[in-house]
Amino acid sequence: MVTEEQLAALDLTLWLGSTDRAAEADFSTQSTISRRNHKVLGRFGIELKRTKRELEVSGDLQLLDLERQVHQMARLKRRLRLRLQAPFWLQNRHGVVPPEGWTMNPQLADLSCTDPVTLLREHVLDACLATPTQIPDDRDDLFILELHNRPIDLTLLCRNNQSESDLADRFQWSLEKGNLQLKLMPFLPASCRERSQEWFEELLLINQPERHKTLALRPSRHSGQSFLMAYLTPEMRMAQPLPWQVDQNFEPYTYTEHLVVLAQHANEPAVLALLESLQQQIGQ
Repeated sequence: MVTEEQLAALDLTLWLGSTDRAAEADFSTQSTISRRNHKVLGRFGIELKRTKRELEVSGDLQLLDLERQVHQMARLKRRLRLRLQAPFWLQNRHGVVPPEGWTMNPQLADLSCTDPVTLLREHVLDACLATPTQIPDDRDDLFILELHNRPIDLTLLCRNNQSESDLADRFQWSLEKGNLQLKLMPFLPASCRERSQEWFEELLLINQPERHKTLALRPSRHSGQSFLMAYLTPEMRMAQPLPWQVDQNFEPYTYTEHLVVLAQHANEPAVLALLESLQQQIGQ
């Protein structure tokens, strides 16, 4: 009912969040992407809307879903222009290189995919690397492969000229006084930011009794300052610009990287090639 180019324009727009980014990924122009989007929306009688977090289509989506399935099978059989969503922190020079036939989202620090599994189920994506917070409880239709585990450490963000002892002293003072600030990296998906916020509030709550005991602490050169911290894996730390130090006094959380595809496509040669490639790159 619509051409591959037309449907790809809409799906890239939904995936990447704007017609400008879709145009860059498609080696096209923003006006071309917009024109193709309108053709698809008009053909299926649906609308493209922006919610608080993302773009989405609304209306009767049954025919659109069937059309997407046809186009997805064409991508899988041809092993051409397959779409893999990967997080920013795995796209550095030591990160993921997709096998032939697969393309990834652009490496932009301010671009994160809120709900890649839904896009997978809607046949917009062909595979995704999902965080634990993005994997739903109902997963019978999904093939989920654990690639690796990493520690999520309480990471202290600092200036270049700060010594390790000075950084530790400043953090302790800030913790006791409640002058901590949580930095939520723009490349983190919304669900990861929410989880980080929960951990941060727990940290403040646990140390609240200590703050009442230490109101009369010795004066510190750090008085009046706030301290910047984040919850990051080793790969996430490498992807952020500030110098950092891991606080060894806090037990790390565990982060698991997962590859997710639709169960019905798990044995497709293109998917098996992706699986083998990722296991070699990430699973080492």
